[in-house]
Amino acid sequence: KKQNFTRLTSIKDVAIKHFIDSIIINKHTPIKFPLLDMGTGPGFPGIPLKILLGPEKKIILAEGVQKRVSFLKKVRDELQLENLDIIGRNVTSEFNYSVEGVITWAVEDASNTLGNVMNCLQKGGCVYLMKGPNVEPEIKMALEHWGEYYELIKDKSYTLPSTTDDRRLLVFRKTKHLEMDSDSN
Repeated sequence: KKQNFTRLTSIKDVAIKHFIDSIIINKHTPIKFPLLDMGTGPGFPGIPLKILLGPEKKIILAEGVQKRVSFLKKVRDELQLENLDIIGRNVTSEFNYSVEGVITWAVEDASNTLGNVMNCLQKGGCVYLMKGPNVEPEIKMALEHWGEYYELIKDKSYTLPSTTDDRRLLVFRKTKHLEMDSDSN
């Protein structure tokens, strides 16, 4: 509450809506590594996934708010989480840290996320978007804009345990690199 990292205040809500929500993806789809947690905030879903999956899986947390970056580094050190990098910046189309997977609690539009990770996600890599239930317009727009470069390989609806909170997991696989226009160089 003091740091304003989450609007949730009850332990039960934090446990279900942050921790369970973070790791439930592992039940619904295989995850590719290294994995970039884009806009991780206070470390969700990246830190719970790191704890669950162990030190052999490389996870990179990207966060543009510096007070959160300091918090994330402290958590990593105190929990002795190995193979967990923290990058103190937002992920934009200029971000080029090479990864096989990108995960985000997708606050921004799916089409924007796909564009922002185009240069860091390897061909064959996957973008895991953890969304609310009503994302059909976003899916349509993402495929209209990025369908030449990505395919939607999973659209899984589920409800968080012990709640009525519906979620959708969208998984896009990158099928093609964006070719740079040689005339613009």
